[in-house]
Amino acid sequence: MTTQSLVIAWLLSAVFTASLTWLLLPSLRRLKGETVREDVPERHRLKAGTPTLGGLAFVLAVPLSAVAVTLLAVGRSALPRVLLGCGAMVSFAVLGFADDWAKLWRRKGWRTQPKLAAQIALALLWVGLGWRIVPSPPLSLPTWLWFAFAVLLLLATVNGVNIADGLDGLAAGLTAIAALALSLLACWQGQWEVALFTLALCGGCCGFLLFNRYPAKVFMGDTGSMALGAGLGMAALLNGAVMPFLVIGAVFWVEQLTVVMQVAYFKWTKRRFGEGRRLFPMTPIHHSFELWGWSEPNIVLAFWAMGALAALVGISLR
Repeated sequence: MTTQSLVIAWLLSAVFTASLTWLLLPSLRRLKGETVREDVPERHRLKAGTPTLGGLAFVLAVPLSAVAVTLLAVGRSALPRVLLGCGAMVSFAVLGFADDWAKLWRRKGWRTQPKLAAQIALALLWVGLGWRIVPSPPLSLPTWLWFAFAVLLLLATVNGVNIADGLDGLAAGLTAIAALALSLLACWQGQWEVALFTLALCGGCCGFLLFNRYPAKVFMGDTGSMALGAGLGMAALLNGAVMPFLVIGAVFWVEQLTVVMQVAYFKWTKRRFGEGRRLFPMTPIHHSFELWGWSEPNIVLAFWAMGALAALVGISLR
């Protein structure tokens, strides 16, 4: 295994993703395009009709690149870990695609409860399939508690990336940073197959950013954001980097936490005072920065910088 193989995994995935996105764009433009929610800043109305489902490009590119380079550079014995990451990506992408398709043709996606139930079922499936491969936790936890934590971590990562996918390039950039950090940890631990997979994931995000950076020509949709979250979460579990990943993924956790806090506070104040009140102007928190007057590119760059800082701190905990 050489550094050259790792670079090839990143480059192949990036080029493949960019090429597929470019090829898919004409077809995606013929669809109805993105429906902008009512609970977003007013300037997002200009994004209505932007092609979505662009995540299909890296959902195809990342697994194909990771498997191909793994077979050539490491061998078949390394495939189980790579296939677990790829399988989780593809299965969550299918769930996201179903939600995106409903939004395109019915202007309304899946309800929260059935979507969450499907996510839980998939998380249980992939953590269960990889249970013999997933390293033991750093702390002496009972098996059932460690299993439950692994499932929750995968679900949190999937929904964290999904929530962060609200500004042009935000989710793709944050995922690329986190995947690069996980690949470095995997290299130091000698887990080359995990390093190949995470670098392919990073490359896919970089290739997609050519079209998704501000102003975005295409959105990844839930198809892409759920796939990226699943790949990232499984990679953290497979290389035993759970504790560092809790720091590396800090921006994703903050994005989710602000939503939970906003909803909880709104419901509590509605019961207490008869009217709902807000902790933040708008959640996820990146929308609050828009209402505070920040430009979208500056918000994305600031959040990328925070993601990079979190990644550096997380790596130092190895």
